Amino acid sequence: MLALIFLVLLLLLVQVFLPGHYLTQQVGPQAQMGPRDNLPEPSLQLARARRALGNLQETLPIFLVFAVLAIVLGEQGWVSLAGAMLYLLGRAGHLVCYMAALSPWRSISFTVALGGLVLMALPLLPHIWA
Repeated sequence: MLALIFLVLLLLLVQVFLPGHYLTQQVGPQAQMGPRDNLPEPSLQLARARRALGNLQETLPIFLVFAVLAIVLGEQGWVSLAGAMLYLLGRAGHLVCYMAALSPWRSISFTVALGGLVLMALPLLPHIWA
């Protein structure tokens, strides 16, 4: 589980750097390093990268809570690990599909990641009543 947490955080790191990369492409390094007060409207790729990052940030806390609970409660069985892997693959697919404007694959990837979260939650449910 710990390895999957690190891989998801690596994906987050990639997504955090993407908007900066596209902004530098759009306005150049000088404007990127400056105060960024008068930037033009974002390019298509920059806007997509920002939206994809925002979307990841909506579900990442849920993933992290479920992953840490699985470790603490000793629920790192195949269901939890499969859920974490599905989350990682779904989120990586979501980024690729979002950046390439691949519909409906973007939504399908999001649903795969959401299914991974559900799988991660299942082994934790009995602990609510314990």
